[in-house]
Amino acid sequence: MTRALLILLLIIFSFPALAQMNDTSKIALREVVVAGEKLAMQRRGDKMVVNISGNRLLATAANAIDILRKLPGIEVNGDGTIQMSGRITPSIFIDGKPVPMSAEELQNYLASLPPNTIESIELINNPSSRYDGEHKGIIDIRLKKDQTLGWQGNAAINMQQHAYNQTESSLSLSYKTKKVAYSTRLGYVRGKTIRTYEALQHLANTNIQATNTRTVTGNNNINLQFGVEYNLKKDQLLGLTVRTYQQDQDIYSFNTLHTRDKTAENLLSEIHSHNNFGPKQHTYAFNLNYTLKVRKTLLEVFGSVVKINNRQHEDIRNIHAFTDELWQHWNTALKNDILIRMAQADFTRNISKGKLGAGAKFAFTSTRNDLRYDTLTTEKGFVLDSSRTNNFQYDEYISAAYISYENTLNKISYNISLRTEHTHSKANAVTQSQVTKRDYLKWLPSFSLTYAINTGQQVLLSYSRRMTRPNFSQLNPFRFYFSPLNYWVGNPYLLPSTTDMLSLAYTRGPFNVNLFAGRESDPMTRYPEYDSVTNILQYLGKNLPHNDFAGIEISFPLTVTPWWKMNHNIRGAYKKELMPYHEVNYEIPIYDYTVSGSQVFTLPREITFDISYYYRSLSGNGLYVWRPVGNVDLSLRKNWLNGKLNTRINYYDIFNTYRIKFIFREKQIIDNELQHWFGIQRVAFSVNYSFGRSTHKGKQQRKNEEENRAGM
Repeated sequence: MTRALLILLLIIFSFPALAQMNDTSKIALREVVVAGEKLAMQRRGDKMVVNISGNRLLATAANAIDILRKLPGIEVNGDGTIQMSGRITPSIFIDGKPVPMSAEELQNYLASLPPNTIESIELINNPSSRYDGEHKGIIDIRLKKDQTLGWQGNAAINMQQHAYNQTESSLSLSYKTKKVAYSTRLGYVRGKTIRTYEALQHLANTNIQATNTRTVTGNNNINLQFGVEYNLKKDQLLGLTVRTYQQDQDIYSFNTLHTRDKTAENLLSEIHSHNNFGPKQHTYAFNLNYTLKVRKTLLEVFGSVVKINNRQHEDIRNIHAFTDELWQHWNTALKNDILIRMAQADFTRNISKGKLGAGAKFAFTSTRNDLRYDTLTTEKGFVLDSSRTNNFQYDEYISAAYISYENTLNKISYNISLRTEHTHSKANAVTQSQVTKRDYLKWLPSFSLTYAINTGQQVLLSYSRRMTRPNFSQLNPFRFYFSPLNYWVGNPYLLPSTTDMLSLAYTRGPFNVNLFAGRESDPMTRYPEYDSVTNILQYLGKNLPHNDFAGIEISFPLTVTPWWKMNHNIRGAYKKELMPYHEVNYEIPIYDYTVSGSQVFTLPREITFDISYYYRSLSGNGLYVWRPVGNVDLSLRKNWLNGKLNTRINYYDIFNTYRIKFIFREKQIIDNELQHWFGIQRVAFSVNYSFGRSTHKGKQQRKNEEENRAGM
């Protein structure tokens, strides 16, 4: 309640200015725009374009992640994952291409990407069939362009302090001649992060079991990328990029498992679990692209090979705290090798006033997973635990093709496209002698229709069908533990889901409204199963019949005075999923809303102060109720040396209120609740310095959807 009131007060604080606006003040605001300041947001066809360069609403953002937190329809969760419209994980593009980075490397990249290098960000809520079926939503970050010859560099360092400290450093260099452009980027992360997991469960025997897990992750990660672009002729470009990512983590997880009687006063047992593990990831990637432009025709060819090696060893000890007696002792060894090979070609030709596009893609992905469990026996020796040891192999072949056409007739612009994707896969759980084969063809049509009412005012109607394949961790039947009595297991029988969505958007200047509705068939989910005899709680994966959803998003930036600007984003959502569970079909309608925004004050001496806030109401799904969550951030920026040097201080989650809490609905089946805390309350100090004579931007290489699903 306190968080909701706080957010409400911040919004109310911003609206007196609206109430006092008369016609004169409205004209004054328009004059500010006419004087040269870009609109903060504007609709361009199926894209919502947010101008970053010169946007004072985003002046105090320390990096690209801070910017994304403030954009309409975008939510950055406590664990760093990004969601669009509250329900999908978008794909991140750089200058129209998916970035070739792992999920963690991408977060590091966004955290070290300063706002002064970004021109704009384009939000595509309903991608056309031109894009891979995996892309349900797209965030396209457009970097500033400067084709002058010479060299340019950018150095950034971000130091964060919470319970521990962490430093993120990056160095980017580029050099351009008339024929060749070179670029390199080095990133380094050193330090620790923390997160906690809590669970409270009423057992079948009326006892109460409490789980508390504290995980500290030590990072020592390096990413290095080198690229070169060569202009063969005036309209031919050949590009090569090689990169490596070396992740070396040291993780310690401590868990306490308390069991009390039904009065919650008498402690019956206490188990302490110590887990030391050091996951390592070594990624090597090779990307080659060729672009040819002949008059009205454009041809782009791209190929990539990516190799990912993951290794992890665990030492897990479960101890009875009362007697200090060792209850269980496990050792695990995980080997995970992924090899991705992909080739793609895109063709575009202008025909009269229209544009015809076509393309094809082929991808082959193979994964080899070997997880070994060794358990300490009463004879004080480790022996193979065959019940949990597994060898899992997965091969997947994807062939895809699309065709599209777009044109404009008077005030109406339209785009129609059709994509087809054929998938052949084989999942082999060697240890369990379980082989699963899949062979399916999906047709993915889309269309968009834009009507320009007048300058700055338009309506967009769009439809698309997208497909989501299960990722490799969802298919893997390995057992991964949260605590001695709590783990999750993958399901090799999962099917891909298909989403049909219809969207209607209205834009008038910076004011934007977007309505959407759709149905997801065969959505993938995890559900809990409780064993009342052993008290083991496991989370399993399965496909649901369908999930209906709808929502409305409203965004509007406002200028109160030349020194006071504000931005508000409001989203209302509805969903109802059909959840068969324990011979009962649960179909519960869920309504929720999200409010986010910021108040930006421009102070003397090139100082900017920002108050940002986020609040999500009571929500949930068919099985769980999600408690409200919110946070408030403060930030301060100061420019030096004519803007070449920037310093920022950010205080995130000042009231330490960002905690995700789930409560199971059907208490007669499982009476439990879960809570995650990501330790996002922290103070960060960042310094960014740009130098050199040129700001040439190297062409970003594509990241194929297979890298996304491999956890890349």
